[in-house]
Amino acid sequence: MLNWETISSPNLEIKDIKKTIRDSEVHLSWFWSKEIDFVYIYKAVADQVCPINELNEADLKLYTREEYKANQGYIGRMDSIGRYAYRIFPCQKQDGKLIVYRQENEQNLIYVSGSKARVYFSITYKNKLFQPKKRVKMSIMTELPLDKELLVYVKKRGGVPVSVDDGTVYPFVRDFPSGKTLSPEIEINKDEYIRIFFSNGKKSAEMYELIPE
Repeated sequence: MLNWETISSPNLEIKDIKKTIRDSEVHLSWFWSKEIDFVYIYKAVADQVCPINELNEADLKLYTREEYKANQGYIGRMDSIGRYAYRIFPCQKQDGKLIVYRQENEQNLIYVSGSKARVYFSITYKNKLFQPKKRVKMSIMTELPLDKELLVYVKKRGGVPVSVDDGTVYPFVRDFPSGKTLSPEIEINKDEYIRIFFSNGKKSAEMYELIPE
């Protein structure tokens, strides 16, 4: 069980966190008060950060001043895709017990973006002789399984859509497993064109990269 206490002085706070990302590692450094010998490090997916009062010891990693000096900071692995939060809590030993200070400002919080999963798409058209329609085949290849609601296709008359708002939006009806998925062939008018986009734009772009083949 964690022994939380209100932080008694701003001089004990963790602040000035800096990050450096190299290959699959993130290197963190911060201001570490001389009165603090330990910190607890909390890592979570950026949109799943727990409130302080819901954290338990299993969520945290104890890190000593000696480890910090030896590594010239803290080194963590960036082996996941997406955006992550690191929060660092100062600790002190008092009467043989480790006290964790409830630092609730955001000076002890930093966000780090990992690698993005690539999502490739291709769209091919096949004209029908003497017909006002053409056939369209859409192919999606993804490194990770995708929820069908993450992607949409947009249809536009007279040119290729340039954004999710540039035409009529259509949902996909099935989730995408990792690997290649061929969507059922559809028919559109000869003067219409299709493009695939993320349905929620910037949020998905933090985790995925959408690449035309």
